[in-house]
Amino acid sequence: MVLQTILTTLLAAAVASAAPLQSARRDLSTVVSQCHHSFAYTWDDGPYIYHGEVSTQFNNVGGHTTFFLNGDNWSCIYDEANVQAIRATYEAGHQLASHTWSHADLTTLSHAQIDVEIQRLDEAFIKILGVRPRFIRPPYGSINDATATYIQQTHGKTIVLWSDDSGDSVGGSVQDSYNFYQAFANAGPSSQPRLTLSHETEPSGIGALRMGTVPLLANAGITLTTVAQCLDSDAYDYFGGYGTRDSSWYCGGSWTPSPTPTQTSSVSQTSSTSSTSSTPAPSCVTTYYSVSGDTCQSIGSKYGLTETALWNANTFITCNDIWAGTPVCIPPPGTACAQSYTTPSGTTCAAVASQFGVTAAQIALWNYWVNCDDIWSGTGLCVRH
Repeated sequence: MVLQTILTTLLAAAVASAAPLQSARRDLSTVVSQCHHSFAYTWDDGPYIYHGEVSTQFNNVGGHTTFFLNGDNWSCIYDEANVQAIRATYEAGHQLASHTWSHADLTTLSHAQIDVEIQRLDEAFIKILGVRPRFIRPPYGSINDATATYIQQTHGKTIVLWSDDSGDSVGGSVQDSYNFYQAFANAGPSSQPRLTLSHETEPSGIGALRMGTVPLLANAGITLTTVAQCLDSDAYDYFGGYGTRDSSWYCGGSWTPSPTPTQTSSVSQTSSTSSTSSTPAPSCVTTYYSVSGDTCQSIGSKYGLTETALWNANTFITCNDIWAGTPVCIPPPGTACAQSYTTPSGTTCAAVASQFGVTAAQIALWNYWVNCDDIWSGTGLCVRH
C-alpha cells in the first residue's frame, strides 16, 4: 500500500507537469473525464473486502456507483467471495468496468501486453457475469495518444479518467476524504455534473464512506449514477448468463484465451442502442508469465520454439534480461521469420514492404504489435518472405 501511494504520488506530479500530448492521428479528446449530467462516485482497484459494503451504501439511498475492477491486484477476481460480491453488485444495478488485469501502466506496454491486460479481464467478466465491459480506466490515470488510439480502435473501449480525485490513495486521511465529498454536498445539485475517484482498497476512502458520504450527497439532492448512466451510454456487451466455475477460473500463471461466446446484445441498464463492436482474437496461442531467470531461449524450449521465433513475437523484451511477471506471447508453431529488419526513423509498413517485395498488409500481419503509420526507430520487425 505504501509503495502504491508513493508511485501514485510520483505519477500525479509527473502528469501535472507534463505538456499536452499532440498527435496527427488523434488527440485525447475522446477520453472521458466528466459526466454529461449527475454525479458518478467511482471506485478503483477492487474487488476487495469492502466491495459489498460500498455497494450496500448506495443501495440504501437508491443510488448507483461504478467499480473499475482488476483481475489480479489486491485479490483474485475469481475468488468465490469476489464472484458472489460482484454478482450482487451487478444485480443491484451498479456498473462494473475494467481497470486492467494486473493494474499495469498501459503506456509502458507493447500492444501484445495491452491485449493481455484487457482481454484476460474481459474473459473473467464474461465467465462471471456474461458481459464484457465497454468502459476502461487506465491504472494511475496514465494514458497517451498512442495507447488511447490503440485501445479505442482495437478493443472498442471508452476510456474514463475523472474530474475530481478524493486523494485517498495519495495519503489523504479519512477526514480529508469526507471533507472532499462534503464540499459537493454543500453546493447541492449545482455541483453536478461530477465524476469522482475513490478506491475501495483504501482505508481513508472506506472510512469516509462509513462516516456517511453517500447519504450526505443523496440528501443534498445530488443524483448518484453510474458512469454509463451519466454519459447516456451502454455499459456492456452481452454474451448470456452467468458462467459455471471450471479450471480456467484462476489468477497467475500462463493464460490461454478461451473462445469468446456469441454476443447476444449490447443493451445496457440505461440504453437500448445496439452495437456490433467486438474484440479481435489474440495473436498468441497462449500467454506465458515469465519467472526470475527466464530467457528467450529457456521459454522457447518449453514450447518448441527457437529463441529468434520467440523474440520476433515479443520484440519489446530483452532476451537475456526478462523481468519476472512479464506476459510473453507464445506464437503459433511455424511462424519463424526468414529474417529480421531493424527499422530506421520515420518508416512505415508500406515502406518496409516495398524493400522486401511483400505487401504492407503482410508486414502488419507478421508484426501485429506495431502501428504501421508510426513505427519507432530501432523496432525489430519480422519478415517471413
